[in-house]
Amino acid sequence: MKIGIAGSTDVRATVERCRHLGVEAVFLPCAFLPGYREQGYPDLDALRAIKRALEAEGIAVPSACTWFAKWPVQESDWRSGRSTDPAIVLRKDRRCMDAMVRTIEVLGESEIVSVLHYVDIGKPDGDVEACWEALIEMYRELIPAAEQYGVGIGNHSLHRLLPDDLRENAVAKGVRLDDYGVYTTEGWGGPFLVDTPDALGRLVDAVPSPCNGVTMCTGMDIVGGEVKDLVEKFAGKIHFCQLRDHTDRWPGGVEVLSGEGRVDLRGVIEALGETDYTGILHPEHLGKSADEDEDRLAKAVDYVRGVMDELDSE
Repeated sequence: MKIGIAGSTDVRATVERCRHLGVEAVFLPCAFLPGYREQGYPDLDALRAIKRALEAEGIAVPSACTWFAKWPVQESDWRSGRSTDPAIVLRKDRRCMDAMVRTIEVLGESEIVSVLHYVDIGKPDGDVEACWEALIEMYRELIPAAEQYGVGIGNHSLHRLLPDDLRENAVAKGVRLDDYGVYTTEGWGGPFLVDTPDALGRLVDAVPSPCNGVTMCTGMDIVGGEVKDLVEKFAGKIHFCQLRDHTDRWPGGVEVLSGEGRVDLRGVIEALGETDYTGILHPEHLGKSADEDEDRLAKAVDYVRGVMDELDSE
């Protein structure tokens, strides 16, 4: 395992940030790479050049990040634009599908071996099962490409805390964790199709493959998941890991700095080590600070590094 952060097309800035933090791995968000905006997938030569330049500075680039069905950019303001319109999935948009397959091909050709893959499809108001069937059909086309090019897809379910104003309103109205799959309000984006660990497991099981796996995000605690148990459940299919912390489960939870909330991050990291996970540990969703100069990512990296050092010494 290695601590990793998001890189960028600015190689110099990425290298400087990595050296400041003492990390030696990054993942590259596909949406910001050359070519994506115009064609829906990164330009192969540009990606290879960025990757080679980072590697020449001692920074590994084992992973990328992408979002399911985000290109072409949707015109509808579906639930404030924060979720993928399920209509794109229901019609199995051909341009979108071709771009997603080509993205996997380009990543594989660049020797990137895993993808943090957000699946933030909104839950339709109508036939939810029809949307699931369409999603699975799309995966039956996507996963063979991942197998051919040796790319592990780390599917990320959508477990999203409410912003401050929406959270306070929801709690005041008596909204409960059981409402996560049906709750709607302007500015949140939910509910989501792939919203819980069970839904994530359904997506993985529907198209069985070592390449069709998960991002082990500790945010799955937000919706009731027991994260250490999920590490065991998905062992061998964990292609990325995100470490985040929060004060409570949905709807009342608030994001906080790593190690300051309810999540047993040490236990999760230890469990990942027992499964022989070798990918990135990415600290994220670090909460708000009253000090605008505070480097919360640096603090989170130091926390995770300390946990890893403790485990190594035992």
